[in-house]
Amino acid sequence: MLDPTRLLLLLALREHGSVTRAAEQLDRTPPAVSQQLLRLEDEVGAQLVERLPHGVRLTPLGTRMAERAERIAAALQDATSDAQRFRDEHRNRLRLGAFPTAGLALLPEALAAMRHRHPDAELSVVDLGPVEGIERVAAQRLDLALVGEYREPIEAAPGVRLVHLLDDPIHAVLPDGHPRAWNTAPQLADFRDDTWAGAPTDLPNRQQLDAAARAEGFTPRVAFEFESYAVAEAVVSAGVAVAFIPRLAITGTPGTTHQPLASGLHRRIHAAVPTSTRHAPLTEVFLQLLHSISRDLSR
Repeated sequence: MLDPTRLLLLLALREHGSVTRAAEQLDRTPPAVSQQLLRLEDEVGAQLVERLPHGVRLTPLGTRMAERAERIAAALQDATSDAQRFRDEHRNRLRLGAFPTAGLALLPEALAAMRHRHPDAELSVVDLGPVEGIERVAAQRLDLALVGEYREPIEAAPGVRLVHLLDDPIHAVLPDGHPRAWNTAPQLADFRDDTWAGAPTDLPNRQQLDAAARAEGFTPRVAFEFESYAVAEAVVSAGVAVAFIPRLAITGTPGTTHQPLASGLHRRIHAAVPTSTRHAPLTEVFLQLLHSISRDLSR
């Protein structure tokens, strides 16, 4: 198969009729152009250029090859233009994803700061599950996604890196009248006799709590199952259950109080971003904003 870059030499030789001037146009040395030309003729198996006393001239086959090279040059130019349009489009666009409780805590301030710094940026956000964003970043459908990790570490898909933002401690959320409502740093086993409001058993936050309870020697009685932390907190406010919720997800529903667990249970919040953000400057800007906000929330 012919090397297309060598074919392009023929265009410069046809235009200038001189190896020296063709080399100047191509920003190469005349010996380098001559060497590449000889290799091309070896690949073709025929002479493509006539050496004249004062320059060069394409042979009939060389002329035909130059016509082919014109189409290659046009295709390369189209590809370059397409790449430039793509870079320009993505340079000013930031597509975000977040699971709700992380989005509530981190996104508003970051989005406001982003709008202030880059008022022309095209911002969008979609609501996702705790780990769903990784797949969308890998598929280039999102530029950044907030993802959550509970008991089991989550893995980044090929082409995606996980950037740790903060650890969000799990709090015991209790009715105001609960005997341990004002205790500091309670143990999970302190609530072994309580009715719990928690997530369904197939979700990682519930699996984290079940494993922690087993480690403390009991099986919790989970009578109320909700995917929504807000609903679980509302059930607690009715005085019929206790719940265990990450601090950033707690809304402070009237009739409830909360304390961090002594066990140090937490969820980890990461930003999933492409492995390389070299051509996505807004992603890096937003990531730095998230880091700053996360540091403030962790204090």
